[in-house]
Amino acid sequence: MEKNISEVIESREVSTEDLFECLEMIKKDGNVVVIKFDGERQENQYTAFITFPTSRKKEMIRADESSMKNAILKILKSYIHA
Repeated sequence: MEKNISEVIESREVSTEDLFECLEMIKKDGNVVVIKFDGERQENQYTAFITFPTSRKKEMIRADESSMKNAILKILKSYIHA
């Protein structure tokens, strides 16, 4: 059974697979998800963002974090509250 995004981010143990399933749900809605690994930065080397090409009213959601998991969780939390 597929979990919804809220269930995943509220879970104590969130797997990378669960996070990527959430990103797939966002993609299926016609949105764009990007994860960047920045080796030149000393801090916050992971950037994740969501853009909404079909909606000019929504602003991009972005997170810069020291772990990929935290960056994804942060954009997912913002996404469900947008």
